[in-house]
Amino acid sequence: MKNALFLAALVAATGMAMLYPGRVPAYDGTMVISGNVIDSTCNITGGGAATGNAGSITIKLPGVSLAAIQNQSHAGDTPFSLVLSGANCANGKMVSLWIEPTVPNSITPSGTLSNIQGGSGFASGVEVELVNPANDNRINLAVNASIDGASGNVIAGNNQPVATIAGNTASLDYVARYYNPGTGSITPGQVLTYLAFSLQYN
Repeated sequence: MKNALFLAALVAATGMAMLYPGRVPAYDGTMVISGNVIDSTCNITGGGAATGNAGSITIKLPGVSLAAIQNQSHAGDTPFSLVLSGANCANGKMVSLWIEPTVPNSITPSGTLSNIQGGSGFASGVEVELVNPANDNRINLAVNASIDGASGNVIAGNNQPVATIAGNTASLDYVARYYNPGTGSITPGQVLTYLAFSLQYN
């Protein structure tokens, strides 16, 4: 159906040019956008330090001292998982996260998560980063990249974990922790942030 629609659009444009040879369509180029709707839908529940389901996954970081985060780049490493399961969680599919835009935007240009609350009772100068435990490197949440056949267990473009579904289940593993960007003084208080995501399959 996509091919037929695209072809019909080209025929229509070509037909107009033939009917009006002295007129050139007022555009600089054409763009073809393709995708794939996959019949695979996994249920999501939290594992490790994560609780809840896809509608609301909660990860609670431990309390850390101001001195601990001021004197190093990160603190409070907290492992958690997104556990995928269900009859429609299709075996053999590769799965990873696709980060969705939110308003307000909680993602910093460096791919960490900002503290979305400010003022009395909330910390400043500290962020949250997600780490891929397979290599202990940050997941760049500011960059989306698609799974491809060469992805293996990580997407090179952003360090997102990739899992292969087997037995109608899979686990995407992460570490959340406080991050000191080193851009100013840190003040104590509550840290609260969020991330919207969808599952991508290949």
